[in-house]
Amino acid sequence: MTGDSFVITWQGNCVLIDGGMPNTYGEIQRKLKGNELKALFITHVDYDHIGGVINLIKQPCVDITNCSFFMNNPDLASNYNDTKVRYEHGDTLQKMLKQRGRDFLPITKTTEPLEIEGLKIIPILPTKELCQKLCDNWDLSRICDELKGDYDYLKSQKNNGDIINKASVCLIIEYEQKKVLFLGDSHADDVKEALLESNEFKFDLVKLSHHGSKHNTSSDLLEIIDCYDFIVSTNSSRYEHPDPETMKLLSNCAKEKNCSFNVYLNYPIEKSIRERYKAKYGEEIEKLTFILQQDVEL
Repeated sequence: MTGDSFVITWQGNCVLIDGGMPNTYGEIQRKLKGNELKALFITHVDYDHIGGVINLIKQPCVDITNCSFFMNNPDLASNYNDTKVRYEHGDTLQKMLKQRGRDFLPITKTTEPLEIEGLKIIPILPTKELCQKLCDNWDLSRICDELKGDYDYLKSQKNNGDIINKASVCLIIEYEQKKVLFLGDSHADDVKEALLESNEFKFDLVKLSHHGSKHNTSSDLLEIIDCYDFIVSTNSSRYEHPDPETMKLLSNCAKEKNCSFNVYLNYPIEKSIRERYKAKYGEEIEKLTFILQQDVEL
């Protein structure tokens, strides 16, 4: 679908990063089978990132006893009845988790790296400043419903500067000298600054931000990343991601490095990617090899 969901498995353990749309839960359940869920990360509260998590938490058969739950701001964790991106996506999820005796923990750039059975998880975003801006915008969109005795939300919410996506949790996952960069729906300038500060540039795999949207990847960011394998997570149906502009940036970067990049797809969308690229630039994509493969082993 349009969302993100990644299950990382190693030695009978697993970590879940986002849950995609609600119907993603079936696939998540298949991946969890035979593995103990150790941690779950919500990069941000878009419905296409938490829908499957809501369904997971609803299932009493899913053992979450030894699982730690993280999101950028647990206090903003919603009642949701639509498919638009709205702040409400967080509150009900938090309540549902509390009903099962668990709670979300905050995670930002300043959170200490996590060590789980040999797997290291390093948060590089969001900054506390981005989280504060998220809180401020969230509060502006909440109204008190005296009849319900609870909060409700404005139909026209405040989302200044695309702050929901901008405040995404970004993670570096390390295991046995392998490194993967998960970018949520973050903005390229923030990622570049975070990588420069952390002095982390070499990765075995990078999950492109926001399904390959042209607004979330830049040539400046790609120039500092040392990686030849990328993931685009989308079925391309609703927003026609990944954008040709992003594919152009990847192609140009590969040319500059005199190499080819692999782009892993979780849906058979290579044909549409190539068609949109040719319609935009009048030429074929160079230096990119598209691989339809949901499971990537490092």
